[in-house]
Amino acid sequence: MLHRQVIVLLFEKVHLMDLAGPIQVFYEARNLCKVSLQITFAAANSRVISEQGLAFCELKPLENIEIQTSDLICIPGVDFKVFQTRQLHESIRSTAAWVRKAYEQGASIATICSGSLILAEMGLLDYRKYTCHWKCLDYFQTHYPKARLQGAKIYTEDRRIYTSAGMAAGIDLALYLLEKWFGAFVVARVAQEMVVSYRREGERVQEGVFSNIHQHFHPDINKIQELLLNHPEENYTLDMLAAKVNRSARHLTRLFKEHTGKTVQAYKNEIRLEYGKSLLQNDQLSIEEIAQRCGFENARQFRRIWKSTYGVSPNAFRKAF
Repeated sequence: MLHRQVIVLLFEKVHLMDLAGPIQVFYEARNLCKVSLQITFAAANSRVISEQGLAFCELKPLENIEIQTSDLICIPGVDFKVFQTRQLHESIRSTAAWVRKAYEQGASIATICSGSLILAEMGLLDYRKYTCHWKCLDYFQTHYPKARLQGAKIYTEDRRIYTSAGMAAGIDLALYLLEKWFGAFVVARVAQEMVVSYRREGERVQEGVFSNIHQHFHPDINKIQELLLNHPEENYTLDMLAAKVNRSARHLTRLFKEHTGKTVQAYKNEIRLEYGKSLLQNDQLSIEEIAQRCGFENARQFRRIWKSTYGVSPNAFRKAF
């Protein structure tokens, strides 16, 4: 499985929520879903004090970080007034060459909220789409006219550079990146753990098996959806599921179709296949092991349902990925 590193580049007066929200997303993916993801905190200086007064120490020096093409440099937002008064520009200049070199080597860059101002000051947003916190947009357009504003977006993507709008939008961007890297199943697990919406509007509308998990208001159906999501390996029968919410199998079938547009079995299969997508990225797992982890009776059933859904075999999908 491809190893990824998220390098969190901190500047003085960083906002705690800009930092904590996205990093919690990556942390949950690593710890809850066991994806190969490392989080590294770095800065030009070994000590940074946030806008809220919390100090960060023993940050990794940039020169000690080896960049891989799969890495992401994440720049959380800073206090806007401090940026405007150019108090950060010396540290921005001292890190700009390292960031540009990392990008040229194939790393991606993501900014949260006013973090896109830092990237613009480095010259990396010229002729690229961007978004930023609404308070910063007039300043942005005046001082960095070459950047292409996408004010209606909560996050943007342009040639491996990602920007997000307000503080909470950093969580949406982090979930979007997780889906690109590890698939929809991982995103759904993380969103559920963090009690945030899986469906998010940014560069594109998200559609799929998980997009309506919390879009309806029937508590029993939500409970069944989350049970199936958290335990794809379990072979729950319709009667077993109905007993979980004290309903008859017939009544549950009707309610589930009414609120999700799918049968229970179709929903189970879609969850298992999405989980299978993330597992296929690990070339150490055999098709038989993946089929078992996804809750299929055997590898033959997994291959049959996979091919009827995607038109290719699981092995062909793995090679293409």
